[in-house]
Amino acid sequence: MDKILIDNFNYVLSYVSPHIQKAIRKLNTETIKDIQEIRIRLKRPVVIVTDKGCLFLTSSGKTSCIISSNCIFPDESEISETINKMCGYSMHSHYEDLLNGYITLPNGSRVGITGTAVYDNESVKGIKNINGINIRIPRNISGISDNIFNSVFKSELSNLLIVGPPSSGKTTILKDLIFNLSSGKNGYFHKVCVIDERKEISSSISDFNIIGPNTDVLSGYPKSKGISMAVRTLSPDIIVCDEISVDEIDAIQSAVNCGVSFVFTVHAKNYEELNNNIIYKKMKNSSCIDYVAFLKNSYEPGVVKNLIKVNEEADENSINFPYRSNKLIPCNELYQAM
Repeated sequence: MDKILIDNFNYVLSYVSPHIQKAIRKLNTETIKDIQEIRIRLKRPVVIVTDKGCLFLTSSGKTSCIISSNCIFPDESEISETINKMCGYSMHSHYEDLLNGYITLPNGSRVGITGTAVYDNESVKGIKNINGINIRIPRNISGISDNIFNSVFKSELSNLLIVGPPSSGKTTILKDLIFNLSSGKNGYFHKVCVIDERKEISSSISDFNIIGPNTDVLSGYPKSKGISMAVRTLSPDIIVCDEISVDEIDAIQSAVNCGVSFVFTVHAKNYEELNNNIIYKKMKNSSCIDYVAFLKNSYEPGVVKNLIKVNEEADENSINFPYRSNKLIPCNELYQAM
């Protein structure tokens, strides 16, 4: 098994309560290799999410397709112990993250949190009665972005939007693209700046074998603020952002107008769903997107289903993707054509 994956898995597991941790460590190597998420819910069976689907964890360290008395049903103390450890026994220091429904562990693992919202003057001010934890296992897969990179960035920088449903591998592909862009894979060491609002990538800043030798990371900054700072002070060739929102469109458009290229992601299952997305509509109309890569699904993370070129006019050296007809070109056809 890949050493980085093993390290990430063991690191994440160290935060889990001993009872659950002991059972997971008994799982066979093939199951551990395929784990994408560990879902721990109050008084409900622990769920292990793999590329084969959702499985239930038993006390004997096996997985089951059915719910039985052998499954592990976490109690309040196990939930509380896991959350407190993830927060470094200081819930207050993670106040903002918890308010947004997640915690990011030092290695970049994102942990989703469910509970009861605390309101003050019609706005959410906190969370109480935490009853669910979703731990996502981060993966660094070298070469997973090569096909996209060779198609989109072969001769010049472009603006790339990566689209897929949750857990389809968007962040994993982003990490590999960052390395490829920064490490001279197309003959030039591009100046890459990562706006890592949720601190999922910045855990790797000390290892240029993961993010490349020419990458700057603004960790924990709101994306709009980080983008404007990067343009003013870091002279990036390309900026990378994960999961953009409507609030960040103006900052992106301003940076594009300054000559900066972008790689960013949004959630959508297919072209029809994306075409109804207000983010896509606004950015397409402002010429902030050149290519769109569609990822397949959460059970085959990192698999690119389709790639389209948004601009209707193509130069003589480019492949003309028929945008008006909404036809999506399968990636394997594109790669053969190039």
